[in-house]
Amino acid sequence: MLNNELTQQYQSFLNPVIKANKLSAANLEALVNFQMNALQSYIDLAMSRMKAAADISDPDSLQAFLTGQAEAIGGLQQKFMDDSKALADLTSRFKAEFDKLVQESLPGRK
Repeated sequence: MLNNELTQQYQSFLNPVIKANKLSAANLEALVNFQMNALQSYIDLAMSRMKAAADISDPDSLQAFLTGQAEAIGGLQQKFMDDSKALADLTSRFKAEFDKLVQESLPGRK
């Protein structure tokens, strides 16, 4: 009877820890995916602008490049704002999930 009681107490302690570890792993994976996708899009933008700069050969192509730069800066600013909001939403969701897990783990709560 004592062994069963200890096992039950151990499981009661261990279950929230296991859930927290799984939640942490899932959240870390989502964060890394977000960061890798954002990084790739910033790299793609930088590479396209470098290629556009390499194509400058006369005043008309310089003007086209400068116009493209202005458009790229506007797009980059919007992307940065969108990424910031997405990261804030991701962080908020993570916090809500952990808060819920803590509440569920409190004694007398199930």
